[in-house]
Amino acid sequence: MKKNRKNKVPPPIDRKAKIVDTSALVHDPFCITYLIQKGVVACIPWTVLEELDGLKSRPDIGFDAREAARVIEEMRQSDQPNLEIVKEINWEKMDFLDRKVKDHMIIATANALQKKYSKVELVSKDVMLRIKAREIGFEAEDYYRDQAENTNDTNLPRVEVTPDKIDMKTFTFPYAPEDHDEIVENGAVVCLSKWDGDMKRPDKLSASGEKFAAIRKNNHFQVIPRNMSIFGIHPYSGLENGTNNWPQNVAMYHLTNPETALVFLEGGAGTGKTLLALAGALEERRRYRNILISRPMVHLEDKDNMGYLPGEIKDKMAPWLRPIMQNLSFLKDASDDNREMIEKFLSEKKIDIEPLDYIRGATFWKCFLIIDEAQNLTPHQVKTIITRAGEGTKIVFTGDLDQIDRKRRLDKRSSGLAYAASRLINQKIVAAVKFQDSVRSELAKMGVEML
Repeated sequence: MKKNRKNKVPPPIDRKAKIVDTSALVHDPFCITYLIQKGVVACIPWTVLEELDGLKSRPDIGFDAREAARVIEEMRQSDQPNLEIVKEINWEKMDFLDRKVKDHMIIATANALQKKYSKVELVSKDVMLRIKAREIGFEAEDYYRDQAENTNDTNLPRVEVTPDKIDMKTFTFPYAPEDHDEIVENGAVVCLSKWDGDMKRPDKLSASGEKFAAIRKNNHFQVIPRNMSIFGIHPYSGLENGTNNWPQNVAMYHLTNPETALVFLEGGAGTGKTLLALAGALEERRRYRNILISRPMVHLEDKDNMGYLPGEIKDKMAPWLRPIMQNLSFLKDASDDNREMIEKFLSEKKIDIEPLDYIRGATFWKCFLIIDEAQNLTPHQVKTIITRAGEGTKIVFTGDLDQIDRKRRLDKRSSGLAYAASRLINQKIVAAVKFQDSVRSELAKMGVEML
């Protein structure tokens, strides 16, 4: 008598399958390529395709959604055997989940794949999805390809420099790793010395103390003028009168140094990052064809409310541009000449402000490009911006890693600002400055330090 094999279920394939959710694809549109190279089957739920389709017109992440869709299409057309689009959903033993919630549909897709593969995991940048999946019994992990090293050090190193070590013609002194420890290229130090750092009076000495800052350039340090100013702005320490704001002093040097093509300015609220970036651009305006400013338009709870705002794209951007315009107004008030020049540049569009998608879709030649609030960018977004730089372009990223708005998808280590700075530091054309002191008010400073 023959046995009935009609309903026999085949054993699971001995392969690891990883379900990739929308947040991972938007974070890095090439993540499925990376996962396949690691030897797993990359599985995309049908609901993820629907989410990508709904995100493609978003002004903040639309570019990345479209890029992810292109990668998926190319791999499907090439018959990539390790990429699978999954239509099946299995709600078995999960009746408590809401069948209309996207995250729950992704978990139900994982449930369906358990019958096909020996091991199924979820890959997501969304913290809540990972928590939900683990509570139900699935393995879930963050997407770790592009994480910055964990460093919170914001203090500039202090080094002792005797006057006899300083070349008073070039205002340089030798870099000695055994004395100064490891200082990266373009890294800054605060110098304890009896020399006052007065380049007009190189023989002026006084009691030893923090007198000047210096930048490492290959095998020597270059002294920075302690009385630097850019576009009428001087280093400012808020209420601590008489105390030099060394990070601002260092930032001014890099912003006005034509050899530094990429600058990262990172620090808390009110430390002067955006103001200095704008002042540096205006100070160096003769070197560039135009000054272009952009910032990610991140919405509350990461929901797109922009389409509901009235007007054209520039009108819709107005709430996000208010901090930029406030800083420009501050610079206008510094002098009548400043006001006239800034207004002229704005009217002639030599100072222009564009949505992030437009920034990433163009090539920039002899442009001073400022990307504000860069802590809300993914590593892929930062890479895309940097790779658009043409000859003679300078890019400045500003941001505060303590004010990441996409907390479900980004943190201090996966933010594009932190990742790019950690990967590109120690290059001759790259500089990174971390700010400490809030200069807005005593109240603002208290908020940065205590909250």
